[in-house]
Amino acid sequence: MPKRKFELAYSNVLTPRAKTIVEAELVETRLQELSPDLSNRLLHNSIQSGLGARNDTTRASAVTAAGVQQWFRTVEALRTLLSEKQWHIHNEKNCPFISSPDRSVSIVVMTGNSETGKQGFEDPTNQAEKGVVVEGFVQSNRQLELFNQDALKLVKAKKKETQVWAFLYHYDKALNEVRFELSYPTGFTKKKITAWGERLIFGSIPNNPSDFTIRKDIPNAPATVEVEPKTGTF
Repeated sequence: MPKRKFELAYSNVLTPRAKTIVEAELVETRLQELSPDLSNRLLHNSIQSGLGARNDTTRASAVTAAGVQQWFRTVEALRTLLSEKQWHIHNEKNCPFISSPDRSVSIVVMTGNSETGKQGFEDPTNQAEKGVVVEGFVQSNRQLELFNQDALKLVKAKKKETQVWAFLYHYDKALNEVRFELSYPTGFTKKKITAWGERLIFGSIPNNPSDFTIRKDIPNAPATVEVEPKTGTF
């Protein structure tokens, strides 16, 4: 086969693809397993709020204002909605997190690249480079993935742990929509997330203020190899 395709196939053998869930009912079930406070609607509302902030910018705004305001509002909306359910708002070196009351789950909002919210041949990554904070929690996630079940049970019995998930979204200018997912990162190289243990993919939201409906993603990739995520210390 051509060199490029061979390298891609070989890479996929070495790095199993993330477990990917796209059906709305299954996504909702998985969210409830992570926390009873999480739901499709809550995450959808957070993205919708961010999109509203993007639309509030004008020609007089700075060139980067639309993207920046969208991120600011998405972070604020998600943390506000979850704080009302007793989740903890906290920042690690200026990186905004929101953690569940029992500290079992923590979420950080990130802008993703064009693969975000899609079942493609390549997994998504964060669009903006992230520093030591993100690298730290991803490495912790990865280390605990390597534990066997007995070791993991022992760790759980001895100390509190936190699964850190990335609420990833991408504004597609060509399609005029936002695609988003809640995913569990397990690999980090050169300030980019390079591997995921699990991806919960939501439909896209068209940028039409009068019609915020969710469009389901149509799979365009081979079936993925399931990798069961384990908890990471945060």
